[in-house]
Amino acid sequence: MKTKKEELIDPKLAAKIKEAREKKGLTQSQAATSAKVTETFFAMTGRGESNPSFAKLKRILNAVGLDIATKKK
Repeated sequence: MKTKKEELIDPKLAAKIKEAREKKGLTQSQAATSAKVTETFFAMTGRGESNPSFAKLKRILNAVGLDIATKKK
């Protein structure tokens, strides 16, 4: 079953995940192992093609050195 487009991870966040992984010099496999997700799922997240749970998103962000934060306008 495919995930509806509006349920997918925000493309800007997906791009930040990919950029942070590359900046740290991690392969997708290394980052996925650190985040305790499959390499396929990690790659899909980096392309904006997944809908990770909060727990998985937190692990992915931690693996690439990003934190969950809020911005005040």
